[in-house]
Formats: sequence, C-alpha cells, structure tokens
Amino acid sequence: MIVEKAYAKLNLALDVVRKRQDGYHDLKMIMVPIELHDVLTFEDHDELILESNIEIDDNAIIKAAHLMKSTYHVEKGAKITLDKHIPIGAGLGGGSADIAATLRGLNQLWDLNLEIDQLEKLALSLGSDTLFCLHNKPAYVYGRGDHILFVQAPSITHFYLINPDIHVSTKAVFEHHEVKHDDKKFNRLFTLYINELYPSFFKKSYNVLTETTINVYPELKRVIKTISKISSLARMTGSGSTCYIPIFKQNERKIARKIEKLPFLVVKTSVKH
Repeated sequence: MIVEKAYAKLNLALDVVRKRQDGYHDLKMIMVPIELHDVLTFEDHDELILESNIEIDDNAIIKAAHLMKSTYHVEKGAKITLDKHIPIGAGLGGGSADIAATLRGLNQLWDLNLEIDQLEKLALSLGSDTLFCLHNKPAYVYGRGDHILFVQAPSITHFYLINPDIHVSTKAVFEHHEVKHDDKKFNRLFTLYINELYPSFFKKSYNVLTETTINVYPELKRVIKTISKISSLARMTGSGSTCYIPIFKQNERKIARKIEKLPFLVVKTSVKH
C-alpha cells in the first residue's frame, strides 16, 4: 500500500496579468502549502477504482489516473481511497492537491520510476495549480501556473482558515473577472516577501479576485466584512471562499478570542515544512 498526503495551498498574493488566447489566464502568485491535507492510499487492483469518504462529481483523481495509465501504457489497475479533509470549492486547491498526490502515488504503485519533469508534464495538463501541488514548496508561481520559483516560507506561527461553506466555481469567477494588472504593485509586494519583511508584506498583500468573487457570490460580502473586522491582515485565498488570517505571536491571543465567536468552520494550520 502507498500513502500520499495531498496538501492544501494558500495564495498569500494573487494577481491576474492577462487572459490568454487558450482561455486560461496568466497569473502572478505567492503560494504556500499548508498542513491541512487529504490522504490518498493506493493498492493493487485488477481495475481502476476510487473509494471516497465523500461524494465528488466528475472526480479529477480518476481522470489523472486514466491519463497516467494511457500515457505510459500501464496494464495494471489500482484501488485508490480518498480521505477528504480539504473543503471543496474553497480556494484551497484540494482538487489540484489530489491530482498531484495521485501522480506521485501511482508512480510508485506501478513502478513507473518517472522523473520529475515527466510528472510535471502530466500535472500541467491537468490544471493550473497542480504543478505547485506536485512540489509542495513555498513558491512564486506565474504564467498559467507553469513557472515556479521556490522561495522561503514566511516566519509566522500559523494561519487561521475561515470557511463559510460556500462552494465557489473558479471558472465562473474568472469568466467575470476584468483584468486590471499593475505590474509595479506586485513587484513591490514580492520584494517585501523575498527580503523577509513579512509584517509589511501581509499588510500590503492582496488578491485581485476578491471583488470579482463577491460580485459573483454576493453572500460572501458579509462573510469577508466580518472576518476583516477581526484582523486587517485577513485575505481570501484563490477564487474563494476561504479566508485566512496570518498569526504572529503578538496578535495571537486577541485574534483567537474573536475567532471563537465566528459561526463558520475555523481551522488552525501552519505552513507545511
């Protein structure tokens, strides 16, 4: 049996540069993997089957497995078991993380011995965040998610994730987003990050999809407003609906007391090391 952890991600900064002719968007993001994760197990089986603790329509895990099987002419099957913990449609990259874990797990189970560049090619064909999730390292990610520059992890104690249980469609958000990219703004922000000026970075970090997501899902406006009152550092991750608050030692107790009163799912997590 092979066991793989599929780690969620947070967008500490997200900007949309332009819409591409292929329908995707070029992005600029600073991303970190976090300890919140799904667990996938892989066992030998005559057929290719998936068992999950929750029902997921059009599951990308099976799609990834079939692609790998056909690309490398694998005659074996596999029983894949998913223990899902990352909320769906929450901007935490759960689907991409599961795909990446599937590629890693089947590479071992089927004794394919694929090199990382071969796995990267498969990952990129299956989604924009999947390459990042394949590596699970803090990174500056740009283009369609196909360019990665690894960076250091921010020196904070942990994050609070606040999830209002609102399923957001990334496709719908991007379809409604009007690109207004400011290259200098993101570059200044990235400079703060790589110089390890984290308090200043988190104060000035931004996610350009926040306004668009609120326009598409108006019920999120009240949620984000409520969370922003707890901390001015609160931000939305990805295309939503999860928000996060970075915690430094000096603000931990005050924020923890306020978060306890929220009527949403709250998860305390840290950057994956």
